[in-house]
Amino acid sequence: MGIIKPTLTLTANARTATTDAGPVSVALQLSATDSLTVDSVQSKIVVPANSGAPTLLLAGNDYAGDGADTPGTHGSFLYLKNVTASGSSFIYVGMVRQGATDPADFGTGSTSTALDNADDATDRVFTLLRGEFCWMPWDYMQDIYVGGSSADQSLEYWLFNRG
Repeated sequence: MGIIKPTLTLTANARTATTDAGPVSVALQLSATDSLTVDSVQSKIVVPANSGAPTLLLAGNDYAGDGADTPGTHGSFLYLKNVTASGSSFIYVGMVRQGATDPADFGTGSTSTALDNADDATDRVFTLLRGEFCWMPWDYMQDIYVGGSSADQSLEYWLFNRG
């Protein structure tokens, strides 16, 4: 077992600031830190598909073990970052229940579960622009799919298993 200590800090000037005006009427300073016990770590940089079927990034069943389905017992912490070097393309991130139908292929229309669909039928959970990141707990109850809006996208992930 090992310890990781994630910290998230959000700062912004007030909306009335003359430089780097913020989104709200007051200056913002939020910070959260935790000390988390993990027993394994894996990391990889992937180039997600941008046509056809989306890329299966992580399958929940691959990490399920004894008691893994019990909330708060196992699971992980997941870091995702769009590490694409240049451009304005982005990465779609979606989830489906373990064993559920995979998201539809890219470009399949307005009533599909495709990650690039701009309708509420999509399995997309969020989109990462170049340089953006996400930190979240993941209980291995879903499969995580990713896709790029163009062929030159790169996604880095780190999976910290709770153990």
